[in-house]
Amino acid sequence: MSVRSPQQLVELFDLKPLIVLEDMQRALGSASRATVFRHLVKVRYRRSYNRNGRYYTKHDLTRYDRHGIFSYKGIHFSRDGNLARMVSRLVCESSSGQTQRELQDLLQVRVQASLVTMVHSKQIARSKVSGHFIYLHVDPEIRAAQLVKRRERIEERRFEIEEVTDAVIIEVLLILIRHPGSNTGDVARRLKGHSPPIRMPHVRVVFDRYNLDDVGKKGGPSRH
Repeated sequence: MSVRSPQQLVELFDLKPLIVLEDMQRALGSASRATVFRHLVKVRYRRSYNRNGRYYTKHDLTRYDRHGIFSYKGIHFSRDGNLARMVSRLVCESSSGQTQRELQDLLQVRVQASLVTMVHSKQIARSKVSGHFIYLHVDPEIRAAQLVKRRERIEERRFEIEEVTDAVIIEVLLILIRHPGSNTGDVARRLKGHSPPIRMPHVRVVFDRYNLDDVGKKGGPSRH
């Protein structure tokens, strides 16, 4: 048997965008899980923050989008290494804080448990604005600035809601008919270039108004 080394894993990561534990065991000559992880700690990698962390990928900074996310066929990886650190960074970097829904739309996973844990451990703060919890920086000055910006955004959104005409609603619903299961980001991307513009806030208004978040998932909308 050839000598096992982390370099064998590096070469495997270079060959494939995604790998699983079994791939690494084979690359290391039917190695045990313990042996794989002993070598893996010496390799720059990221583990998926969805799909139960089953998938691994090379940690290459050029892969991540402006939010620090790398996605491949519905499998998502964080530049930060795990979901909690990414959520904390996104909350603290945001000029107006983040809502639970905004984070879930962006990350495509549930974040409520992570948010509650981080609030209790004082990694992030929370404040209620217009009936919704906004997650914010722990620094009082930064948090105050975020709240000012959030209130400005709420005022702007009131005008955007007025722009959601029947024609906009029809366009959003047509996208959902053609592409069942699409989320707000998917719909906004498919409507990019539409004239007049249909932006993410417009799509969000339609989803909220008609409770469309669960349409197309698990056979249709929730009946809770």
